[in-house]
Amino acid sequence: MITLRGIYRKHTFWLGAAVLFMLVLLVLDRNNLIERSKLVSRIHDLEAQRDYYRQRISEDSTLLEQLKDTEFLEKYAREKFYFKRDGETIYVIK
Repeated sequence: MITLRGIYRKHTFWLGAAVLFMLVLLVLDRNNLIERSKLVSRIHDLEAQRDYYRQRISEDSTLLEQLKDTEFLEKYAREKFYFKRDGETIYVIK
């Protein structure tokens, strides 16, 4: 005759084995959940950096193309580096 107590003992072993197995996988393994979450966070940070630098490359490429025009180059040099022509006086107002 099968009793409830016998079934409980049988399943307790397998339940304990399953819990131990999950503990090993989730905490004690080299590739555990904690390390995985750190790696996922690092990946997101690196992707954000990649997007930032791609944006900067795009802006700098546009500026480089504009600097090939001599009129824009002169305007840029006057605005950013306070270049002047001979005989001019520059007043910086901020």
